[in-house]
Amino acid sequence: MSRLRPAADRLARGAARIGPALARRAVAWVRRGHRDDLTGLAAHLGTIARAALIALGIYLLARVVRATPALMWVLAGVGLAAAWRAGRPAAVKGDEEEGEKAPVEGAEEAAEEGPEVAPAEAPLPTREELAVALHAVADPHAHTAAVATHLGVPAERVRAALREAGIPISGGVRMRGAVSTGVKAAHFPPLGPVPENALLRGPDQQQQHNNVGVHSSSGVTVISTPDPEQPHRTHVTVLKGAG
Repeated sequence: MSRLRPAADRLARGAARIGPALARRAVAWVRRGHRDDLTGLAAHLGTIARAALIALGIYLLARVVRATPALMWVLAGVGLAAAWRAGRPAAVKGDEEEGEKAPVEGAEEAAEEGPEVAPAEAPLPTREELAVALHAVADPHAHTAAVATHLGVPAERVRAALREAGIPISGGVRMRGAVSTGVKAAHFPPLGPVPENALLRGPDQQQQHNNVGVHSSSGVTVISTPDPEQPHRTHVTVLKGAG
């Protein structure tokens, strides 16, 4: 019995890993069916269809096995093989011994400096920042790519911020003669008062530390003035009907 114990432990370990791994892959595959360029139910049709395909596949497999019970032996063999592969040890003992004998160059310096801390992800643009950017780049509507360039953040962060702020994202939005995903002018949030200590976010932020920046578009003028006491902050004033 002691000779079979390692094999039994490996099968048990592999069986415990298969379920969560399959679940994670299925969830990730279903989530990839979501359409960011659509809104409402249309954006979720892909995820619903993929979830339905998984459920249909499980149902059909159960029907086939019930009609032909002998297939259970095939499924059992496939399951044992998968559990055996998934249950292999994470690290080989020989590799660990070699790692102890041959330390990696610079490992001592890295240990003295401490673990590297991953940089914190920047917060999503606020609804006020989105409103200013949408009005600033509109011609007559605004593409998400143009808003992302104006704010200096990735396009997926802009889409996430728009969804969080409740601003509809539409497909086929026209801006400067081009059609792409964006926000229609009718869905722009109204411009409100901007706090004095608002942090200006945009590709020209570094140049505006030393002078006043003025950007006009579609009847909206955004004036940014650097703060002499806090160079990393810029005072923003939004004027409607100017420019």
